[in-house]
Amino acid sequence: MASHPKTFLTPEEYLAAERKAETKSEYWNGEAFAMVGASRRHNLISGNIFGLLWQHLKQTPCEPYTNDMRVKIPATGLYT
Repeated sequence: MASHPKTFLTPEEYLAAERKAETKSEYWNGEAFAMVGASRRHNLISGNIFGLLWQHLKQTPCEPYTNDMRVKIPATGLYT
């Protein structure tokens, strides 16, 4: 069995590919990891949490988001 060497991506390559992709992935340490879709239960929980956050933050400059926002964690290099 032949092994395939891993292909490592730069953050710029990952972000360019992610913008064109039909599915979501996370990036860490040169590798992209596929993400699975959310379940009904997950959506109910995240919707409830968003409602609470929105209510709490509505008089502040902060903005809550439920999904589809790319975030970089500088301390670890994780794009999620």
